[in-house]
Amino acid sequence: MPAGAWTRREPRRASLLGRLSVIATLATLLGGCIGPGLLTDGSSVALGTFNRGHLRRGRRLLPQGDGYVIPQLWQDRGANFGTDEMVAAIRRAARRVAREYPGAMLGVADISRKGGGDSELHRSHENGHDADLIWYALGEDGKPVAPADSMPCYGPGLWATPPHETPGVTFGAFSPRRFDVRRNWALVRALLLDPEIEVQYLFIHARLRRLLLDYARDHKEDEELLDRAEALLKQPGDSLPHDDHLHLRIYCSPTDRGLGCRDNGPLRWWRKTYKYMPPLPSNRPAPLLSRLTASRYFVPSVRLREH
Repeated sequence: MPAGAWTRREPRRASLLGRLSVIATLATLLGGCIGPGLLTDGSSVALGTFNRGHLRRGRRLLPQGDGYVIPQLWQDRGANFGTDEMVAAIRRAARRVAREYPGAMLGVADISRKGGGDSELHRSHENGHDADLIWYALGEDGKPVAPADSMPCYGPGLWATPPHETPGVTFGAFSPRRFDVRRNWALVRALLLDPEIEVQYLFIHARLRRLLLDYARDHKEDEELLDRAEALLKQPGDSLPHDDHLHLRIYCSPTDRGLGCRDNGPLRWWRKTYKYMPPLPSNRPAPLLSRLTASRYFVPSVRLREH
């Protein structure tokens, strides 16, 4: 090796080490908020899908707030973490229902564990986009009752049955209660009208679904809202019928989608008014295509087939 070659390389090595040190320092200062190929702003990030995912920097829903409470059974589980969007939406919906119907108290059960991932009790709830909400109920005197420390099922008469004994689970005290149609519809309405989230599904027993939709029609709810409710209130075909709680699932936020969040199932719900529109000039885009591309939830990688 020529004399002085090592000396000439020393400044280059020192410069490289200096750059690496700066990068490491920045990563530390940012709290490790480095996502898949991008830096995050420190907010929550949902990764993967609802049944194969994780939750980074999940937001914790406090045990009690304006219009809601997490019963002790679920407080002990510690699965009260969700995305920023999910936690804020639950709080907004509970507050709205409580202001519309004083005395209403929403029970919140499982959302996700702190870091998301697998749950022994669910096949979903992995990335902070699912939440189990306990139905509002009325007591024998017709007044609102606090959420039970359990998930009682509501049968054909809409009266709850006491929870079944479950190994390893200790339920709290139970009192007779009846499904509260008004407040439960108000909850569905609040979630569907929330401009900060996009609801993918509201899983519910078919009998309760009919009851809520009939109530909404009888009270002359907006046609667009009714269309959305009919499309998104679903009894799941691969799990329990959900006569004991409402299962909320929301779509990935636009920012999280860029960091690795993925939606399974339909991209979003559409009211198919385009079927009744008059033909457009050939130089204008098809109505459905233009509506999709204008949506904040449009995914450019999805190929749209024009018929």
